[in-house]
Amino acid sequence: MKRLLALFLALLCILPAGIMEDQDALPGEQEVVVVTSEGRPLKYGDKGEDVKLLQTRLKDLRYYNGPVTGNYLEVTRKAIRAVQEAYGLPVNGEADLELQEIIYGDAHRPLKKGERGKEVERLQTRLSEIGYYWGKITGNYLDGTTAAVGHFQEDNGIKKTGQADVQTLIKLYSDDIVMPTPDPNTTPKPIPTPPADAQFAGIVSYGSKTKQVSLIQERLTALGFFDRKITGGYYEHTHAAVKKFQQYNGLVADGVVGEQTWNVLFSLDVVRADGIPKPTPEPVPNPYFVEVDVNNQLIKVYGLDDEGKYTRIEKIFTCSTGTTSYPSEVGTHVITGRRARWAEFPNWGGGKARWWLRINSDIAFHSIIYNSYDLKSVNMKAVRALGRRASHGCIRLTVADAKWMYDYIGKGTEVYIHEDAPLDPELKAAYAPGPYNKNTYLHDPTPVPTQEPFYDGTNPPLTPERGLKSGDSGADVHWLQSKLKELGYYPGTVTGTFLDGTKAAVKAFQKDHKLSANGSADKKTLQALYDFVRASTTPSPAPLPTDPPSHQVVEAPAPSATPAP
Repeated sequence: MKRLLALFLALLCILPAGIMEDQDALPGEQEVVVVTSEGRPLKYGDKGEDVKLLQTRLKDLRYYNGPVTGNYLEVTRKAIRAVQEAYGLPVNGEADLELQEIIYGDAHRPLKKGERGKEVERLQTRLSEIGYYWGKITGNYLDGTTAAVGHFQEDNGIKKTGQADVQTLIKLYSDDIVMPTPDPNTTPKPIPTPPADAQFAGIVSYGSKTKQVSLIQERLTALGFFDRKITGGYYEHTHAAVKKFQQYNGLVADGVVGEQTWNVLFSLDVVRADGIPKPTPEPVPNPYFVEVDVNNQLIKVYGLDDEGKYTRIEKIFTCSTGTTSYPSEVGTHVITGRRARWAEFPNWGGGKARWWLRINSDIAFHSIIYNSYDLKSVNMKAVRALGRRASHGCIRLTVADAKWMYDYIGKGTEVYIHEDAPLDPELKAAYAPGPYNKNTYLHDPTPVPTQEPFYDGTNPPLTPERGLKSGDSGADVHWLQSKLKELGYYPGTVTGTFLDGTKAAVKAFQKDHKLSANGSADKKTLQALYDFVRASTTPSPAPLPTDPPSHQVVEAPAPSATPAP
């Protein structure tokens, strides 16, 4: 049975410098995910690389404190028992596939007073975001953290202990939580006047370093959401403060300062951190719908139109889907939000990829393949394969296109994978990526399609300027494709470039009109098309005037007194 086991490793100290050229990771974002496509239950006495991976993950979660040997012995079994106990599962010390899904997923380790470390820091940050913790983010689980956890448990129907057990942590990191209710008798503090130079100048998000970040930090400080030094850098604490501000002010808590969040932040009609939160906003539709067209090896990203339907194409990317032996799973999938900046595929030769975005338990979107974590080590075979089936089920893109998907395709986005689209070589060619640049280690930007020329299907040229054949492009090709599409001969996309789809349409027209069916739109074929269009669109002549009728008056019959039966 195929499985996807995601192993989140603390590799920052051993990865080469090339892996770290991107901005700092978002809170909760994985730097590396190790992906395997098949798993086996593991038990005492087993050996192998999968045991090493299990030990490494358990060590990362601090359930395991032994050496990573690849031998499943007593210390490993003890760690597995601890996981089973923490999650309320039968305690037998065996790591079956269901338990491995927990361990390699968003696994938690119980936390209690006296502990310290990154997990405690993450706990404090989350409690701060939702208004339960007001102290400094120190990574030390002391009285303040204990009290915050206890209040959260009390409000969310969990036994109040002050200890962050697995049940509490799962609830805490979910979206289904109860926010604290401030004392309604507390006199609200006055809202400070926003600075005069606080003008929206574009979206501000994680990793930004601008004057706008300083303004945001100063305003959040004045409103009681931020207690750190004003640095002008938008990182973990600013991100958490923005999310908390958004939650208190009835905004979507995504941690991004868009125009709506900016306007509320710098208004006088704003809720302070010590105020009563506004109602949670109604859920909004996901901004995108993703179609993976396997036949044409294209990804189409649709946005919402004015009627709230996904009809507006926002992006088209060339991709490589799974081969016929390892196909990408067709159907509709929903993005879970699981992502990592790098992925490694030990079952497929140890290749690596950037910007991994999980689709389901077996497949994901990600970049072309690398031989190592060095950005110069791109696998040229994977580069050359873009645009045709080449993967083991995942969907590969250029680095830039994979990054766009990683940044903008969020949790809840529907992905429709299908293999029944008609071939559209013209569209495929129009969105082919630029050449791979060995100096930048990236593809050159995909050429932007030129603006379509004006098309008047009722007014063809009198005579063709030239014959048209495969490879030609221009306004005359655009007119030819548009007219053949109108007539039902051409099912593809009108791009103004004559490729195989246009050739097939021309051949069909030629057959119907008793012309040599060679697929080339020579002047004779074009003239026949022009004449056919003119004959079809020429209006009927107006009738000639006839003799006017006589002016003899005909008297209308008198109405009958008896109604007709």
